[in-house]
Amino acid sequence: MTDDLELQRTAALLNHVFEHPDPLTTESLRWYYDENPAGSAAVGRVEEDGKRLGNYALIPNRFRSNTGEERVLGLGVDLAVDPDARGSGAFRRTVEDSYDRGVAQGFDGILGVANANSAPRMVATLGWRSLAPLPVTMIPAIGRTTGFNSTTITDSTVGVVDGLVDGEFVRASRTGFAPVWTPELLRWRLRRPGHSYSIHVSDDLVVVSTRTHVSKVPFGIILGVLQRRSGAPVPGGRVAAVIGRHHKAPFVIHWGRSPALRMRGIPLPQKLMPSPLSLVLHPFVSDFNRDAFELGEFGFLDFDAY
Repeated sequence: MTDDLELQRTAALLNHVFEHPDPLTTESLRWYYDENPAGSAAVGRVEEDGKRLGNYALIPNRFRSNTGEERVLGLGVDLAVDPDARGSGAFRRTVEDSYDRGVAQGFDGILGVANANSAPRMVATLGWRSLAPLPVTMIPAIGRTTGFNSTTITDSTVGVVDGLVDGEFVRASRTGFAPVWTPELLRWRLRRPGHSYSIHVSDDLVVVSTRTHVSKVPFGIILGVLQRRSGAPVPGGRVAAVIGRHHKAPFVIHWGRSPALRMRGIPLPQKLMPSPLSLVLHPFVSDFNRDAFELGEFGFLDFDAY
């Protein structure tokens, strides 16, 4: 368990570097770094003269391929270097410290979620592999909304996720690697401090959503789509209608790959989505073929953009 002073110093660095409109708190960092049912984060740090200069957190995530191969990857988030330390090698030292800590915790590698500044440096100077950008789609929230029960998540309603499936949610993708989700992991994700989520449950799916505003216009955001049982893809327009009605939003945004949905809508350029959205990969172990790794499923639910 990370002590409060460490979390306070990390929060101070992240808030200084990124200037979050809603500052990160030690409560939020403890949730992400220490309370994940999949295990504690491996956090790379650089310190000089008692000052925190760099931070890079690897959040453990279990991925399984369509052939049954499993990998535990550290989802790389919160990469920050103090502005006063830029050009001093602190960036490389921070990332390399995370390597040591990730290897010590048994991770197979890092799946980094990086911003437009960090991703090119990780590829060019550290030899990481850049993964293909994932699509962004805007869907009009029109159509029928029957067959789903929608719930806004609170402390008193989060228990709705218990018993949605026995064990693991069903993999939807037929290719590539997909995150492994369980009700326990979903309950943890929905309890992120300072954020509001809703879930929409049908016989086949569990869809997680939230709401945001762009130029004062409300948008529903599809964070993740989990399958309760195997079946044909559900029309994405139907799910968008459910989410739009629940959040009182005329349009719904989906980023990533959700094979459980048959997605049709308006493709959007990456620049219209919040940064970071670049995905980069670095293996730790020799039997991990980084060039063969592709994501069959992945979305906002799998990291902390929302």
